[in-house]
Amino acid sequence: MNANLSKIIATIVAALIFQSNISAQEDKENNVPQLNDHFFIPVTVVPSPFINSYFRTSLGVAQSGEFENVVLEIDGEKIIGLRGTLLFADLDFEYQQKIKDWIALYFNYNLTARLGTELQSLLTQGVNTVSTFRIGWLVRILETEKFLLSADLQVNNHSATFISISEFVKDLVRDSVVTSISRQVPMLNMNGGIRFAYGINRTFGVQGFADLGYGDSYRRGESDFIYRLGCAVDANLAFTTKVPLGFSAFYMSSSLPDYVHVAGKSAINTGLKISYTAGQHYNFGIELSRLRIPIPNVAEKVNSTSVFVSSRYYFN
Repeated sequence: MNANLSKIIATIVAALIFQSNISAQEDKENNVPQLNDHFFIPVTVVPSPFINSYFRTSLGVAQSGEFENVVLEIDGEKIIGLRGTLLFADLDFEYQQKIKDWIALYFNYNLTARLGTELQSLLTQGVNTVSTFRIGWLVRILETEKFLLSADLQVNNHSATFISISEFVKDLVRDSVVTSISRQVPMLNMNGGIRFAYGINRTFGVQGFADLGYGDSYRRGESDFIYRLGCAVDANLAFTTKVPLGFSAFYMSSSLPDYVHVAGKSAINTGLKISYTAGQHYNFGIELSRLRIPIPNVAEKVNSTSVFVSSRYYFN
């Protein structure tokens, strides 16, 4: 992380501390989800199991490390290799409405973009965008003083646009019937699974989820099974240090990541969220993560560093 980014993060954290009111979190009308007197810190990549109403936003960018792209292979031998890097951008909105104490309905819109930052990576990887609209239902299965278990069912409608000069050239070489620099791929799939939360004590808590689904793939006319799973362990320091800060370490793996898809390979996201924890009805934080993402025509997964700003407002 460079010095300028470190200064920006430090400034935001300091401003939040001086504006805080620690007694707000002990207010009985606090809408932030809690179990066993622990107020949980939400993470974008680990969906919440709580039946409540909220609106959340997330905006972030990621920069990949340098990789070598295999442009052409003959009998397993690499003929041309070009080095380059990629830039990712992600915008995410979600609204969840509690219908009853045991069921909620949510809507999500996500827009991601991937593009090469240099001429060689633009030529080999092109410019890709994926927009996704999701609708889902969340149902509470079990709740105790410390533990919550919920089930969710989700329908996903994706629209992907791939602009690739290298794929266009390959189509020409193969003398394909249809050749185009730009391809649009509509996708529809469904997944369901479980979500849970466990309040260890006032300071520590754990959240996790696991999903399995089936539907269209990015390759036209084909279908795939998809999975997602992840967990987050958070520490809310508000009650032990009187500082309205929290930290959440998270992990997530997906066979159909929003950024890119390569058949038979999954993406892994690990990171840390720094969060302001004195809000009665909202959460604000910065998520720093390390992504290991499969890239088309690249043998090894590419490491990327991302910075996200996320916020969530709870209605009840």
